[in-house]
Amino acid sequence: MTAPVRQSSRNLGSGSRGLVRALLPEATVPQTDPERRQLLIRELTNPTPQQIWLVLSVLGRRLPVPSEVERLHRVARHEGIAEVFAAIDAERRHPARLADAPVDIIEGAVLVDVHDSATTRLATGVQRLARGIVDGWLPRQVDLVGWSPSRTQLRTIAEDAWATHRRRGMFSNRGVVPWNGWYTLAEVVGDVERSIRIQALAQYSGCRTMLVGADVIPLTTAETTGPKMPGVFAKYLSAASRMSVVVGISETASAEYAGWRAMLGSAGIEGPEIRTVDLAVAAREPSPESRESAVRAVTADGAFGDLPLVLCVGSHEPRKNHEAVLHAAEVLWREGQRFSLVFIGGNAWHSGSFRMRVDELKAAGRPVATISGASDDVLLWAYRLARFTVFPSVNEGFGLPIAESLVAGTPVVTTGYGSMLEVASNGGCVLVDPRDDASIATGIRSLLEDNELYARLRAEAAALPGKSWQKYADELWNILMD
Repeated sequence: MTAPVRQSSRNLGSGSRGLVRALLPEATVPQTDPERRQLLIRELTNPTPQQIWLVLSVLGRRLPVPSEVERLHRVARHEGIAEVFAAIDAERRHPARLADAPVDIIEGAVLVDVHDSATTRLATGVQRLARGIVDGWLPRQVDLVGWSPSRTQLRTIAEDAWATHRRRGMFSNRGVVPWNGWYTLAEVVGDVERSIRIQALAQYSGCRTMLVGADVIPLTTAETTGPKMPGVFAKYLSAASRMSVVVGISETASAEYAGWRAMLGSAGIEGPEIRTVDLAVAAREPSPESRESAVRAVTADGAFGDLPLVLCVGSHEPRKNHEAVLHAAEVLWREGQRFSLVFIGGNAWHSGSFRMRVDELKAAGRPVATISGASDDVLLWAYRLARFTVFPSVNEGFGLPIAESLVAGTPVVTTGYGSMLEVASNGGCVLVDPRDDASIATGIRSLLEDNELYARLRAEAAALPGKSWQKYADELWNILMD
């Protein structure tokens, strides 16, 4: 698909006035709503699905799903667009719909959908990815968007609210409908309602659409995700199938999406172009004043003394393999190895057994601790204070903690395949089999005992180049505008 020439965005307005401006740009806009509707009825004698989508979005005051567009396109072909207007008006009179806010047509705008990252204080890899893109793109006059409480309207997000995580006044009180512009989905969508509306947007809005693809883990290793996630993710992939381009955050992620795209041909769907832009990992120095609080956190307020710190970063979901790390640590503690083990990350689906095992080890006097809600500076200091980090995940789209540890000059014990091998391939890592507990224990033991190996890996890590978030954002921008 060839992107249209970038133009200044225009707010075409709402209701029938906005529709005339969008669909009949050469026409003089009548003063009254009945006159404008009559003009549309007279001129749109054979409306396209794209035009029906816009009419539904504007007069219906919510982004439609694909089946709604298809149904009313058939109505328009058989009965005329006046019947489409009548059907929308009848639906709008339903009591549940009376509270829907008016929507404005925004033509030629760049919309960046960051709903989840805007509404949470979590700092997972997905959130850091979305925020890195936004920080790099804001000077280019983009519009940040999220979703209404009903998940049926896009709403613009105030930049100052985004920057400060202010909830009050974050979203505008009017919906926006993109038209002949650009739309980027910078995060995974976790609910069906949004996914099916994004699918229709990608099909019918005339926008060049881009999805930043982290992974397809709910397909490849569904057993490591929550019970509802594979079904929800399938709807997300339906939206992705109509995108102009999917940009993988690693070669591994792109290979996964390419495999999925190859299956779309059996459904008569061409699918998106697949591109790759490796994720940014920039060395950033934490503030000196935050060092003391970081030391207190990772030493459990001094309880661990001067024990070498082994750090494990990531949420405690099964895919991250943290119970295997605990098992390997206990094997080594029983051997007499001296080290502390600290996890930084939040609880997640099916993390109860992990928490239970941590409590058992604490009760047995083992030097293990978990930290949730750590600030960026505490995390950056933790990487620097650690002897090494451990990241034996079963499956990742990139493995950001590996790269973050390496740019801090700290070696990593990590998985020897997939995206983790990609990140580790330039040095600084010990590779293990995440499905073999003994392999993980051997990898940890090697960096506790072999000082020559440890010194070599530290030197390799220190020599690795970083990649700024601005460079990452610039590369994505060029693909979006391609």
